[in-house]
Amino acid sequence: MTSVAASSCAPSSSQAFTVLIPRGLQAAVEGLAAETRQELLAELFRLAALARQEESQLPPEFPYTLRLDVAGCQVSVELDPSRSRLTLVGLLRPQPLE
Repeated sequence: MTSVAASSCAPSSSQAFTVLIPRGLQAAVEGLAAETRQELLAELFRLAALARQEESQLPPEFPYTLRLDVAGCQVSVELDPSRSRLTLVGLLRPQPLE
C-alpha cells in the first residue's frame, strides 16, 4: 500500500491527512497515461489538503465516500476524518472505442 501525508499550513501539533493507494489499485494507477496519473494524484492531494483545512467542520463519526470524475476516470475515495485518511477505493478508466 502506498501512503503519503498531505499537510496544509496548519500548526504542527495537528495531524496531516494521509493519502492511501491500496496495493490492489496501484497497478491501475500506474497503468494510466503519465498526464492522467499526474492529474489523479494532484486531485487526491488537493482533496486531502482541503479535508485537513476543513477537518474541524467534518463530523468524525464515520467515513464518507466521494465519487468524482478526474481526467476522464471515475474515481471513488473514502474520507475518514477520525483517522485523518483519504483512501482511493475505486478507479475506472474509460475503455477506448473500437
